[in-house]
Amino acid sequence: MDNKEAVIKQIIVVTDGQSNVGGDPIAVAREANKKNIIVNTIGIVDEKQADEKPLTEIQDIAEAGGGTYEYTCIDDLYQTMQSVTYKTVNKTIQDAVNKQLKEIIGENLDDMAPVSRSKLLQYIDSYSDEVVMQCCILMDTSGSMAKKIQSARHSILDLMDTFKARKGRVDMALIAYPGEGREYFKLIHNFNDNIETLESRLYDIKTRGTTPTAPALDYAIKLMEEYQEMSNEEEALKLEDAIG
Repeated sequence: MDNKEAVIKQIIVVTDGQSNVGGDPIAVAREANKKNIIVNTIGIVDEKQADEKPLTEIQDIAEAGGGTYEYTCIDDLYQTMQSVTYKTVNKTIQDAVNKQLKEIIGENLDDMAPVSRSKLLQYIDSYSDEVVMQCCILMDTSGSMAKKIQSARHSILDLMDTFKARKGRVDMALIAYPGEGREYFKLIHNFNDNIETLESRLYDIKTRGTTPTAPALDYAIKLMEEYQEMSNEEEALKLEDAIG
């Protein structure tokens, strides 16, 4: 595998409640998965969570999106976002390795002798720090997040600091949902925006209204596709210049 070409695309949905307007987020997550975009979910829960419906949707969205889900208290959000990102990268690389092994020797990692398996797992762990990653965070900013949004802001900034330590490039976008007025979402930070502006934009986020998870997810998919197209065009231009 060539880490210069490999790009792992993931969406992380962070929410404390169930979608209640704008369509079915599970169906949208399924479409994302078909386009090789992994959808992970993080449910922010109180210590005493009485209503199980939001928790069920969080699980269903992740399963439809080929991703993983976790529940966390708001104070542990940063560590949880870091955890699902690590799991996504490692699982994606491991799946690719298993596919290649199956084609070459007719077995996967689980079938291999412990020594050989250990060496490959070490390679996967090392390579996971080098692969390019596109990460779009969908942050629930509905009314129920009012007392949690400050901690959520700090968690995103902490995650960005973690990304800086990776060998591989991380392109990050942030979408808040709902948006302003009657808008379902608002783009806070695009993939090619200056990262230095992220902190000030985070503090412009206001909590309000409903939880339109499906429209925000659909927009995130389109945003990632547009960014990929732009990246492909830039690579093509570089190749043309190199050829002369």
